[in-house]
Amino acid sequence: MRTGLIGVGILGIAAAAAGDVLIDQIGQLDGSAMAGNTYGSMHFLPGSPLTNDLAAVDNFTLDQSNAIDGVEFVLDGWYYFDDPDDIVQYEVNIYSDIQAATENLIGDVYASISEPVFIESWTGTGYLVRLAIDVTLGPGDYFLSVIMSNPYPDNGWVGVATSNLGDDSAWLASPNSDYAFGPLLTTSDNLAYRVTGSTIVPAPASITLLIGVLCMTTRRRH
Repeated sequence: MRTGLIGVGILGIAAAAAGDVLIDQIGQLDGSAMAGNTYGSMHFLPGSPLTNDLAAVDNFTLDQSNAIDGVEFVLDGWYYFDDPDDIVQYEVNIYSDIQAATENLIGDVYASISEPVFIESWTGTGYLVRLAIDVTLGPGDYFLSVIMSNPYPDNGWVGVATSNLGDDSAWLASPNSDYAFGPLLTTSDNLAYRVTGSTIVPAPASITLLIGVLCMTTRRRH
């Protein structure tokens, strides 16, 4: 996943600016960046020994601290899938590394249930969905999935569409899987995820306070 452009945070004393697109593997609203495939990413309802939950995972990098306020993705499906109306739940997960996703699909950095907002101006295939979240992430590498709880087989398979934008790395994770690929499949695709939020920047009063503290420390050393 592509690295976003982000700013500076100092000592955790900060004020958030307006939200921006930090990571974008979706592109234009006409869907011209879509690659034509879909990775399954779902909790099967009801659970069965014959099915294994799985997650479509992509990676992203933050250079500085950011307050993340949303994840967007392109939803599509196959095999009896008609539309998203029957999807029961949407879950956003952020992992510290890909190994964490193979051990537990619930994110070890962040996990939340979110109500979907469908972007009506999307004219590409599938559905562009926004999920609001609230998490502050420091600089580093992260791994992201959106998993849908979906009635199977009545509503078929659902997942995340592939994209032509990104660094050509994506994964399918399924702990305790009976799939042929085991708990992890590594691919050279990109997944249609977008991450939005705000760079954490120092508030003016905080900068003044910080300078004062540094000056006091310097004087004491003399």
